[in-house]
Amino acid sequence: MTAPQDPARLDRIREKLTLLRRLEAEHGFGVVIGEPSPLEPIPDLPGVAEVYGLFGRLAGDNFRFDPPEEIRSPAAWAARTVDEDDPMGSPLAVGHEVHSIPPRLRGEIGAGAPIRLDTEDLDVYWMEPDDYVFQYEHPDEDVEFTVVAPDVATFFDEHVLGPGYPELVAVVLGPGVRDQRLRKGRHAGEYADNWRRLLIAADLAS
Repeated sequence: MTAPQDPARLDRIREKLTLLRRLEAEHGFGVVIGEPSPLEPIPDLPGVAEVYGLFGRLAGDNFRFDPPEEIRSPAAWAARTVDEDDPMGSPLAVGHEVHSIPPRLRGEIGAGAPIRLDTEDLDVYWMEPDDYVFQYEHPDEDVEFTVVAPDVATFFDEHVLGPGYPELVAVVLGPGVRDQRLRKGRHAGEYADNWRRLLIAADLAS
């Protein structure tokens, strides 16, 4: 297993982002791929700030990934609010779905339900919002959640920028959303998700 801050994986993410920026500039899929803005590493979260420092924002039709405010600096991490009553241990939101937000409202409503990072074991996981609320109300009950990746670097390399992206869509939004295709226009028959179309153009996913 590679370490969360494995330089080879970080280099691979950096190379993929460079390729995707170029393809987006050439073809105009309509995604956002921010420029790198290095962040100071946080010892408690190995590899997390290092990954987010490779881009300012990633956004497509279904997801949006911004560097969490809590990791903007070690001081910000130390000052973060920890909810002692959170049965999931005050996880860090590492990204959000935006599929549930009408496109015309995305300037006002920045994000939908979060994809979370367990700050103890560094797993990236998805839990339905209703299940999260249920866990608060019934902390002794078991709830379902899906571990997507063992760390943030693997999550971005394989599930945001790689072949695991379609499965991420299926886990978070459902297989129906994953398989949606455009019915008309010059891209009729192609996947409706512009991020997936970009990854396919880059030969990073199918």
